Amino acid sequence: MAGDGMDRIKHLVVVMMENRSFDNLLGFLYADVNNRPPINIPAPSGGGQPTFDGLVDASPDSPFWNPSNPEYFTANAPPVKVFATQGTKGTSPFLSPNHDPHEEFDNITFQILGPQGWTGPKMMGFLVDYITTDPGHPENANQLMDCYSPGQVSVISQLARNYAVCDRWFCSTPNQTLPNRAFMHAGTSMGRVNNQPEPLYDAETVFEMLEATGHSWKVYNDTVLMSLARLQFPQLWDPLLQPHFHRMEEFEEDCRDGTLPEYSFVEPSFQVAPNDEHPPHDVSLGEQFLLRVWKAVSGGKDWNSMLLVITFDEHGGCYDHVEPPAAEPPDAQSNPGEGGFGFNRFGVRVPAVLVSPYIEAGTVFRSPGDVPYDHTSILATIRDWLEIPVDKMLNSARIKKAPTFGNVLTRSTPRAELPVIAATGGPAKPTTRFIAVNDLQKAMLMAHGKRYLHNVGNLARLKALRTPPPRKKPRR
Repeated sequence: MAGDGMDRIKHLVVVMMENRSFDNLLGFLYADVNNRPPINIPAPSGGGQPTFDGLVDASPDSPFWNPSNPEYFTANAPPVKVFATQGTKGTSPFLSPNHDPHEEFDNITFQILGPQGWTGPKMMGFLVDYITTDPGHPENANQLMDCYSPGQVSVISQLARNYAVCDRWFCSTPNQTLPNRAFMHAGTSMGRVNNQPEPLYDAETVFEMLEATGHSWKVYNDTVLMSLARLQFPQLWDPLLQPHFHRMEEFEEDCRDGTLPEYSFVEPSFQVAPNDEHPPHDVSLGEQFLLRVWKAVSGGKDWNSMLLVITFDEHGGCYDHVEPPAAEPPDAQSNPGEGGFGFNRFGVRVPAVLVSPYIEAGTVFRSPGDVPYDHTSILATIRDWLEIPVDKMLNSARIKKAPTFGNVLTRSTPRAELPVIAATGGPAKPTTRFIAVNDLQKAMLMAHGKRYLHNVGNLARLKALRTPPPRKKPRR
């Protein structure tokens, strides 16, 4: 067993949403109490007060800003400061930012480090980079610095304050969605830094590992299309694996009936009526999806042996103020990987919320060591929880060094009370308008095309097997 709070858990449910930074969704979570939460894990040294690394309301003295003038980087000009502000605004506040920020590797590098050769402060390039997405309307770019208030995103905020939130959880790599989701499932992105040109990954995943070691698993998704986890890894296309892939309705049934597997991975919809929160998709729809997950797990038979993890794959170009630290390259293929990147630094902070009756309300947790939490911490926790043998575990140096989070489940008995979690901040009706296809959706369409060609090829081979050999002419 893990030797920590995970010993009381029989079912781990992981939900991974899309493209939001920590500050964008949760930066103001504890602003009303001066960023002083009730509990820190680990506890503050020397009897100090617990802290939360969030934002403060905008003022001339706030350290949370970005320059809006490119000359700040190019001509050593004084910054025209735009401060991080609580609450998104405008006619469609739940579609903020209202056009997709850049999230390719070169753009993320600029957002974090500034232009090549820049020696000034880090985390200053988000706004200037966002201006380039709509260069004809720079006056609209300041919305990137608007962060959702706890009232606007009440579901994830209430879960975070009633259970545990990590303010030092970084996405695994400063790259796009598919590389980060590959780290989530496989502990590596095989050296890839962007969604394209190749959306398919030939790497062993946690699902094969669980299958090989006799542990139960399922993937649930909120769409009629194939789940992204399955689509991304062609070995999971095997028809014999179909019993592992289900819709959200079956997730709710499994929660209700007490038939969840040991490991469940849950996805929103990315393409049809998307509720993944990828900018500028409607955040209120993502909130409704998370509320649906919460109601299913908390109302199910196995709630008292459950741990729910909610996180986001990457920051999607949204502002955050904490510089990502150095990271361990996962494998030789990644050192260096595409573009010479050595996978030696983490990506931007993303929300990570842990929900279980064994967690005290008001918990803010961080890694107890020098290596911060990232998506591979989920894989490392699974390894220790299920006692996966070394020779069966995914071979990733990143997983080997990742901290686990069983220490956050500090209670020996489950909490009796169930907090009221409600979507109170969203509009009565979701906002509808034309939204351009984003880069992930393009990559998924490409992957679907490759899968269909693969299936056609299989049909041709099966047809050939069914065709009897030609008869030989009888000898005269």
